[in-house]
Amino acid sequence: MKKIFSLIFITITSWNYSIKAQAVSGDNQEVNKYLEIWNNESINDTARLDAFNKAIWIIKDNNLDSAFVLAEQSYEYAFEKGIKNKIARATNIKGVIFKLKGREKEALEYYQKSLSIYKEINDLRGITIQNNNIATIFTSSGESQKSFDLLMINYKLFDKINDTALQIVTMSNLNYECFRLNKLDSSLLFLNQAIELSKKHSKSYDLSGLFRRMSGHFRFINDIDSAILFLNKSYEIDLKNSNIRGQAAYFKLFSEILYEQKNYKRSLKMVEKALKLTNEFNGGVGDASLLFYKYNLYKELGDTKNALLNYELHNELKDTLEKLSAGEEIVKIQYNQEYEIKKQLDSLKHLDEIRLQQAETRAKEEEIKAQKKVETALFIGIFLVIGFLGFVYKQLNTTKKQKVVIEEKQKEISDSINYAKRIQDAMMTSSVYLKDTLPKSFIFFKPKDVVSGDFYWIHKDQDENIFFTVADCTGHGVPGAFMSMIGTSLLNEIIIEKGIKDTDKILFEMRTQIIKSLNQEEEGAQKDGMDISLCKLNMKNKIVEFSGAHNSLIHISGEELKTYRGDHQPVGLLLGDKKPFTKHKVKLKKDDMLYIYSDGYQDQFGGKKGKKYMAAKFKKQLSKMSKEKEDQQLVMLDQEFSSWINDYEQIDDVCVMGVRII
Repeated sequence: MKKIFSLIFITITSWNYSIKAQAVSGDNQEVNKYLEIWNNESINDTARLDAFNKAIWIIKDNNLDSAFVLAEQSYEYAFEKGIKNKIARATNIKGVIFKLKGREKEALEYYQKSLSIYKEINDLRGITIQNNNIATIFTSSGESQKSFDLLMINYKLFDKINDTALQIVTMSNLNYECFRLNKLDSSLLFLNQAIELSKKHSKSYDLSGLFRRMSGHFRFINDIDSAILFLNKSYEIDLKNSNIRGQAAYFKLFSEILYEQKNYKRSLKMVEKALKLTNEFNGGVGDASLLFYKYNLYKELGDTKNALLNYELHNELKDTLEKLSAGEEIVKIQYNQEYEIKKQLDSLKHLDEIRLQQAETRAKEEEIKAQKKVETALFIGIFLVIGFLGFVYKQLNTTKKQKVVIEEKQKEISDSINYAKRIQDAMMTSSVYLKDTLPKSFIFFKPKDVVSGDFYWIHKDQDENIFFTVADCTGHGVPGAFMSMIGTSLLNEIIIEKGIKDTDKILFEMRTQIIKSLNQEEEGAQKDGMDISLCKLNMKNKIVEFSGAHNSLIHISGEELKTYRGDHQPVGLLLGDKKPFTKHKVKLKKDDMLYIYSDGYQDQFGGKKGKKYMAAKFKKQLSKMSKEKEDQQLVMLDQEFSSWINDYEQIDDVCVMGVRII
């Protein structure tokens, strides 16, 4: 099934703006009203800046460059008057403008500057807004876990901030991040909370957008009827509010549903409507992504002529937008260079006038000599300034080209790692299957990097045996991720395809296959492998079989905690004889808890003295939370880890699985 499609609307207009002239925007009267307040110097500075920033916020929807110039003016005035919350506000607006321009590095810099000011003055609302903004940057760069952690800080501040719209934005973002992290239940929970708050809001804040999100959720779980129902609800709201962007989004998303159902003709009609509406709010420029979509639809319909036409239109529009962007940068550079030259020339001209005035008081011969010296100095100065600025201009061009190459390489690397993450996520057990197989269980999974060397795996066979495991592969990041995918594939092969059921034999076979796959029997081979906890649970008989390589099983029954240790050998190459693995059989009772885990949690540095968390403290934490519900246990583990790590760097991947016996 296809993932949820995102709509990107590019607004390109070109117009000049003057503070004292009429505003050219979607709502002239509202902008003019705010500018009248700004221009009225009898009103206090805070109220004037509030009105000015509101005007800029409206103007940015029509012209980003004009809005940025005005935001600079707002910042300078607030800085001059020392009004820190308005300095932070103007800085935030500049970050938003860079984000809309697609320049996320600069946007992040402005967001972080704004956040620092809000923290300095303890403005909780401002802090929450900036956390949301910074989270969107993390989302764009594929760092969903960082985005989620930041948004959870906002979620915990809700009882101190009475701002429904801000709460809706935060929960909407949490919905999206949970979806990306494959936490579907949490994603739906946050989305429902956002919708309920929006219904209570005086202006039903972003209700149509939230309904589109809900439609996307049902599309993902293949409930198309419900998806269409919520999509129609969003359209009714956007139609009522004359929201052209929202209406365009409706037709685009509806066309995707029809495309998936292979109803290409109806899908094409929907795309045409979306394109027509997009042209309205894009000033007739169009949308390259929609043209490419039309190309694909015509190709499916076998209409080669129209397919080729739309492909050419897509490329033409894409090239035009790139040229406009490049042209804009060149104009800015030329303007800056001309301004610097003029400033230098003005300075030299002023110096010339002073020297001429002094020369008038001297004798005629001295006047001629002084004039010649001034003229010589002037020409040399101009020559040097022009030469220097030419050199600077050349260096700027070289630096810009180098920057583009570096950014492209960074993007290629980032895209590759994010693609590897999607592959790794697809190979891991889904949260839906986990809940179906082990209804009372949880997974605390926190990779150090985008991809992880830790992984978990679950399978239920025809004999009602449930195999579940947590493994810690050599390394973390990309190398660890490769090993984790090898481990997942071997578990599928050994347990599902070969039908090996004994946990000790499964680990022995995994070790053999890893040594063979990585050619570890050759001289000088790397000692890559994994530490693992493997369990086979029969809920009916209340028996669990356990085998481990370095990693352990913790069993908590009532107030008693028992640890079943794995063998001191990895699943992989080791020095000495390959010993068989031990198999433990443990009798269980209803409501007992089983925990398996990697060493990332207990090895994490933190606390007041920067020491390791350690196994004893970890077991104490498990005992403390074992009687709580599984969802609450997950929250407690997360809160304890976040509290412990504080400002220290995460040193390893973390994975903890808890299973309640029912």
